[in-house]
Amino acid sequence: KGVKAHEGLQVLERYEVNHMDERLKEIIMTVLELSEDIELNEDTDLTALGLDSMTCVEVVVNLEEEFGVTVEEEDLLVENMASINCIKKLLEKYQ
Repeated sequence: KGVKAHEGLQVLERYEVNHMDERLKEIIMTVLELSEDIELNEDTDLTALGLDSMTCVEVVVNLEEEFGVTVEEEDLLVENMASINCIKKLLEKYQ
């Protein structure tokens, strides 16, 4: 049986979402200098792991480079970066 076009798109979309999640985790782990044994999930409180206004800007710079977006100054808020879910919502606004 052949794969229907829409099924192929769904697989691609899942891959893109998984890839985005992995890249977001990599960016956060690098910027916050977290050890490999720390588990990040979509709701992990990044402020508890050291996210502050300075590292927030570093995360945004990495997001802009990685995902080809430009985050407006009014969105450079720690609360917009408080979790991976928050970051994904912010990226959706710019894509």
